[in-house]
Amino acid sequence: MTEPLTGVRGTKYSQGTEVSLVRDVADKIYLLQPDDAPLTVFTRNIGGKQTTDNPKFEWLEDDIRPGVVVVSGSIGTSTTLAIATGTDTRLRVGDILIAPTGESMLVTTITSAADITVTRSMGAIASDTLADGDELVIAGNALAEGSDAVASNYTKKETLFNYIQIFKDTVTITEVQDASKSIGQADRKYQQMKKAIEHKRGIEQAFLLGDRFEETTGQALRGTGGLLFFITTNVTDVAGVITESDFEEFCRTIFRYNATVSSPKKLMLTNPVMVSGINFWAKGSLQITQSEKSYGIRIATYRSGHGDLEIVKHWLLGDLAEWDDYSFFLDPSNVKYRNLPGLDTKLHLDTGAKSISAFQDEYRTYCGLQVMQEKTHGILHGVTGFAA
Repeated sequence: MTEPLTGVRGTKYSQGTEVSLVRDVADKIYLLQPDDAPLTVFTRNIGGKQTTDNPKFEWLEDDIRPGVVVVSGSIGTSTTLAIATGTDTRLRVGDILIAPTGESMLVTTITSAADITVTRSMGAIASDTLADGDELVIAGNALAEGSDAVASNYTKKETLFNYIQIFKDTVTITEVQDASKSIGQADRKYQQMKKAIEHKRGIEQAFLLGDRFEETTGQALRGTGGLLFFITTNVTDVAGVITESDFEEFCRTIFRYNATVSSPKKLMLTNPVMVSGINFWAKGSLQITQSEKSYGIRIATYRSGHGDLEIVKHWLLGDLAEWDDYSFFLDPSNVKYRNLPGLDTKLHLDTGAKSISAFQDEYRTYCGLQVMQEKTHGILHGVTGFAA
């Protein structure tokens, strides 16, 4: 692989242009890996491209009231419970709590998280010792005939945000070089095409690994947070060889939350090692079906009892030494490509100073990634190999 050169591209051989001048070589130049940005492609087309009127874009998220509380401290068979601080707001007078033994308890008063009075053994199952960390299931409520309305409780919506990042890549070529006949297409056009791929790859790497930031000293400088920044719940470090059983367990975790209950589906952006592992496991009872290309990207479907994984081999992950053991699992409906109006990817021609006898063309993109309901996504990493 050749290393990039800096400065204005001219006809001087040391600047790396000698192979493009008319010489006795093939009349076509091929680029290696022309499309290694599937996340950017999918978020623009499937997740839904959406403009924002502010470089800081926000969205609201909510969740349902949790259906369990956890015992704090040893309770024994007492009728006064203590639960984890702050979780008392999940309860209402009249709620039924089910202990690990199956015992039913009726909540009668709620003073604080450390002082909840219950009636033990409402049914046939006798009272038993409650220990620290025991989970009590909230089995709805039970109210007497003619009773008044129950107390109202609700969850609070949470505001999340990300930033628009400004991406730029420039092609600079002298007038002499532009006028010189080159092998294949005109050199300026060729450099524009190559720079477009590099530009898209830069956005892809930010969408995967970017850390959100804003620097306001002088003109604002912002970085968009990527998948690695937002996904925090379903993250598993295999730290070695992954088996089919390990993979099945991870699938069970990531399919717990889905935007579509009837046909759960996740997009898996993965490294070549994981693709080989899935192909190996699929020789057994499960099958992989190859689909047609979607937006120029080939997809394989891994069907499990939990849902379908749409698998995309992400060559870029395999090429990054510190990240070649990573796989990202996405709910496609919960990721969006955001951009400022009129400032999505554009090629601006001849933007340089007119006093310089050179053409300067620049790709500019003002975009960011919106990752919603992070529990519907996941990260699997630390995979060094696979086994049955």
